[in-house]
Amino acid sequence: MDELFLKAYEAAQKGRSYAFATIIESTSKGTPRKTGAKMVVMQDGSTFGSIGGGRNEKNAQSECRKAIKSGKPAIVTYKFDERPGNSICGGEIKVFIEPFAGKKHLIICGAGHIALPLSFLGKMLNLKVSIIDNRPEFANRERFPHVDEIHLGDQAQHLRKIKITVKSFVIIVTQGYEFDFQCLQTALKTPAAYIGVIASKVKKVKFIRKLREQGFKDKDIERMRAPMGIDIGAQTPEEIALSIASELVALSNKSFLGSSKFKVNY
Repeated sequence: MDELFLKAYEAAQKGRSYAFATIIESTSKGTPRKTGAKMVVMQDGSTFGSIGGGRNEKNAQSECRKAIKSGKPAIVTYKFDERPGNSICGGEIKVFIEPFAGKKHLIICGAGHIALPLSFLGKMLNLKVSIIDNRPEFANRERFPHVDEIHLGDQAQHLRKIKITVKSFVIIVTQGYEFDFQCLQTALKTPAAYIGVIASKVKKVKFIRKLREQGFKDKDIERMRAPMGIDIGAQTPEEIALSIASELVALSNKSFLGSSKFKVNY
């Protein structure tokens, strides 16, 4: 059992997602494993531990991967009958599928007025937060004592060195148009889940034109969020940061959107 939790811990430390499959009920006879048996399933499908083997364990593995993708837990029931791949003992188990998302990574290019409140919100949301800026008076521990990483120097160069995955959010709020564009070019070549740029309509049009000139396809350009954030009428840096953080939460929880409690009936 300790090995399972160690594997889960190692996955969490690396920002990877996984799910536990736990037998929460079993008949007294006819099941190879009993209540409390666990299996951990990684995002790539690899497993550790067992809830009994055979077809039912394979199905539970598939349910775990589905839960990892949706973020939603589930309870499933399996019978051990005479189907191929099953024990014929006639027992039944009920399995709780519990997904755990790996820690997401918020990468903020620029350490100015929006970056500061956004970095605080990122930590409040349990994100790993990295700051990149070429100005030592901004990119320092005195200003950002709470973040995980501070990279001082050329923003685009540092962005290229950071491991960016499908769990990464890249926010581009540098102090200049050219720095923004360099970071955007770099970010669009990564699998980042979200790439946002602080931009006016005019700036967005210019960026799109320049990206096409650089050979970027429309499907790549469409990944750019500009302007980024949810429209809450934001005016101050703190409000803009809140609108960006809200959009990141909505993206992370998209399978939970549309709750009936937010639907108004007149």
